[in-house]
Amino acid sequence: MATGEDTRSRILDAAIEMMDSGGEASIRVATIAAKLDIAEPSIYHHFTNRAALVEAAYVEWYWRCLKIQVPMETVMALVDTREEYIRAIVKSLTWSYQKDRHAARAVRISVLGAAQRNPQLAKAINDINRKFLGSLADSMREAQKRKWISSDRDPLATSYWLHGQILGRVVAEMDEGIVDLEQWDALSFEVVSMILGN
Repeated sequence: MATGEDTRSRILDAAIEMMDSGGEASIRVATIAAKLDIAEPSIYHHFTNRAALVEAAYVEWYWRCLKIQVPMETVMALVDTREEYIRAIVKSLTWSYQKDRHAARAVRISVLGAAQRNPQLAKAINDINRKFLGSLADSMREAQKRKWISSDRDPLATSYWLHGQILGRVVAEMDEGIVDLEQWDALSFEVVSMILGN
């Protein structure tokens, strides 16, 4: 027998799947209930209304796209020099720019767009970003203490810029075949290395 949390997760999974294939408007409570073989009131036990379900699905979808990345605490534990730190950041970017990561970048853009119109969703996404990007900023502060990177840059502002820069790749990817993505990546690596340099 499924626990309440299992049921909630299954409902979110179904809602995310619907959003992925048909956008927010495709989420239908009756369809989710039928798919999961549960009664509609079970959904409303976990989410007060459809809007709450959509919001929770956006938050979960966004978080899933972020939490598969290597935590910066792990990166900092593995590096001993400035060169290794810069190389780790560039390697993280290389991973982020992989073609199979396009969907994760596009999801984050989609959720950020929805959050612009929904203050509660914006608050939840901001909380996630503060946690996720705060850990990157913490790694930069540590790198500054070790004199590996310039102390002139604000670590939190730099972390937010870097996140936006990663998501910005979606613009070039949308216009498939027009922008040389290898050149885009090379420019990105060069600018990031310059910004983090002393």
